[in-house]
Amino acid sequence: MRHITIRAALCALAITGCLIPVTFAAEPAAVSATQTASEDSQPVDMTSALLRGLESTLPTVEQKVQQGDYAQAESRLRERQAQEAAYKEAQAKQAAQQKAAEEAAKKAAAKAAAEEAARKAKEPPSVSQRTASGLYQGTAAVNYDLDGSYTEQAYTSKKDDENALRVTYARIAITNSTISKTGGNSTSLQDTIDSGLNAAFLGTGNSGTDISTTKISSSAPNAIGAFSYGKSTFVRLTDSSVTTSGTGSAGVEVAGGGKLSAINTQVSTSGTNAPAINTGTNGGIITVEGGSYATTGADSPVIRAAGSVTSSKSSMTSAKAEAVRVIGTNAVILSQTAVDSTGAPYGVLMTSTSKEALSAGNAEFTMSGGSLTSHSGDGIVVTNTKATIHLTNNATITPKDGSNLLTVTANDGKRGWGYAGSNGGEADVFFDNTTLSGNISVDQYSRMNLILQNNSTFTGTINLTDNAAITAKASEIRASANTSTDSDEDTPSIPDVITRNRAEVVVGAGSTWNLTADAHISSLMCMGTINYNGHQIVLADGTVMTGAEETTAETEN
Repeated sequence: MRHITIRAALCALAITGCLIPVTFAAEPAAVSATQTASEDSQPVDMTSALLRGLESTLPTVEQKVQQGDYAQAESRLRERQAQEAAYKEAQAKQAAQQKAAEEAAKKAAAKAAAEEAARKAKEPPSVSQRTASGLYQGTAAVNYDLDGSYTEQAYTSKKDDENALRVTYARIAITNSTISKTGGNSTSLQDTIDSGLNAAFLGTGNSGTDISTTKISSSAPNAIGAFSYGKSTFVRLTDSSVTTSGTGSAGVEVAGGGKLSAINTQVSTSGTNAPAINTGTNGGIITVEGGSYATTGADSPVIRAAGSVTSSKSSMTSAKAEAVRVIGTNAVILSQTAVDSTGAPYGVLMTSTSKEALSAGNAEFTMSGGSLTSHSGDGIVVTNTKATIHLTNNATITPKDGSNLLTVTANDGKRGWGYAGSNGGEADVFFDNTTLSGNISVDQYSRMNLILQNNSTFTGTINLTDNAAITAKASEIRASANTSTDSDEDTPSIPDVITRNRAEVVVGAGSTWNLTADAHISSLMCMGTINYNGHQIVLADGTVMTGAEETTAETEN
């Protein structure tokens, strides 16, 4: 009876998986220790344990129970079950964390999408309204982006930031049409001059447009007449007209390297700060041939060159500003062009808005033939920049009575042209096969080199002058800087006063200088003719030249 009970217990242990293999005394004694260790290290085979247990004698089973072998098997089972439970719990926890992370990611994506939608609602709705560099060009009432020819069309716009006609990535011909901007302002003045935002006509995106016998007009503020943007964009106006009346509305303009030519075209502006011909940010090239260009608004030169402008056989008139303004290291070349200026103390202004203008390079102004008349002041003024001036082939300059033919000077800095006392001008001037009359003034903060060549004649005098007003202003600026309590490290330092005080003259073979008053210069080289007419030339080293002989000027103790 006891034997049956043990068998039943063994069966129960086998069924529940608690029985583990053991080595009984009845097994052959030839089994080695190595084999036993190998068997012990194998996974528990419950069936084998059950069979072995059934084959064992009662004393042997009682001995194994007393030794705790079956209790150890049950303990191992509970341990394994606990490990499985812990593993399942860890898996459940990991799944919960992953689900939470996915939910958070969905919420973040939804929030980002909402913010992007809000941003797009505030900004221009189309990426195509921006240039590759991100400049905003707005919309267009009509946009041509496929090649074609159009005649007797009427393009108009009165909305903000909208072109009446735009050409993008296409070759277009427009004839006998009208392009008008009758309303709508620009929301970005910088983009107006940088990329053609709100212009009546805009050529952009590597396009080419021929516009002939067409009227372009703009009566809106900050609405340029015709604009060419981009290095591979070209606009040609032929036998056409451009008229603008709004503030900041130039007649024709290029920026970003764009190109524009006007042939037998009339351009006029009447608004403030509205040049007839303008080159904007990153410059470009404008070429005009024939036609007329006029401005009547304040601070509106005919040409404002922050790029390259060339004119041939044209007429240019400004009523309330200089006729030509050359900014920075850019160029204006006039050939057989009549230029008339009223309302500014100079006909041509060469300057720079850079604080370090003199290290930036040369601005250029060339007149071949033609005329420049300045009714309100000097003919040409150079300040806060290096300049090269070519006056050739009988070009004529007529300044206001009592004003200078050329002035090279520092300025008070109020218009952003450097700092008083360090913002003088430097000019290399060539009179080439031309006859010019008038006086030349160079202040102590500036330098000039004048060369007469190819049978040129200059009638007038040259003087190094003491610019007392600029000296006082420079002292005031520096005194204020020295007493300032501003400790901002980003505040730019004020450059030292720079005294150049040089006027060098070369009279080439075949050329003539006719003195009309005593001259004071730093050096002279004469291979041609100087007619003193009773006057003298005083050099920086004290040498006095009268024509009859050279003497050393007496100095006061």
